[in-house]
Amino acid sequence: MMQLPGGLYIDGVLDKRFLFKPVTGQLEMALSESALLANSLPARVTKILSEALEMLAGDVVSEKQVRALSVGDRQFLMHRLAIHIDDALLWLTARCGECGEAFDISLRLSELPVKLAGDAFPATVVEMPSGRLKVRVPTGDDQESIASVRDDSRAMQMLLTRLISFEITTAEDEVFDLASLDEAQLTTIETAVEAMAPEVASEMATHCPHCEMENRIPISPYGCMTRSVGELFSEIHALAANYHWSEQEILALPRGRRHTYLSLLGRQQGMQSRGNHVDTGWP
Repeated sequence: MMQLPGGLYIDGVLDKRFLFKPVTGQLEMALSESALLANSLPARVTKILSEALEMLAGDVVSEKQVRALSVGDRQFLMHRLAIHIDDALLWLTARCGECGEAFDISLRLSELPVKLAGDAFPATVVEMPSGRLKVRVPTGDDQESIASVRDDSRAMQMLLTRLISFEITTAEDEVFDLASLDEAQLTTIETAVEAMAPEVASEMATHCPHCEMENRIPISPYGCMTRSVGELFSEIHALAANYHWSEQEILALPRGRRHTYLSLLGRQQGMQSRGNHVDTGWP
């Protein structure tokens, strides 16, 4: 059983437990086709995690649960999903910000650091001249609600309106007047949220081999979304042609078992090829 860096409060108790389903062709296909089922990146993440998770916070997984997760937890889960599928050594090509030369770097996702949620997670109280404000971390539901807003300033305003409220002194659904906050107060709120929120490393520091200048290379937590399923279709075709299984039956196989059958087919075909070889007597 694995644990989230943040978690969900269930009946007043913080539950961090989660478990992924075995990697099957169905999951690999869902990763590829999520773009057809959702109209934004946050919505894609919700679809993928709802498909990939076996259990979340001690319960059967639902899209509502996945949306309720903090953004940091959702990024962590996407990061862990990529590791669950394949924790192979990755090679990235970067370009030095100083000399402009391209260079390659390697990393393993499982070695990237993860920041656990702060003690106050998922909400805290911030003292302001206008009163005590309750501030919480953003969730997947918040992300989905503002995903269609193209103006960054407007989107940030809408997000802050959702995250900030007067501390239990008025109705919980009262909208806070952001105009009353100055830049320093907004920075204080941002700092409080960052201190609470769990995080996955989103960049790595490395030195350019050409000029030795340090570069910070961005690493997306959503890398598993870009996995190609072209090879998966070839595997489905090979298994269907030889074993006469349906696509659904093949996709339901754990990936390891699917590859075992493909390996057996390859060996069989290799033996048949050698058996059909005719010795011409030529060197």
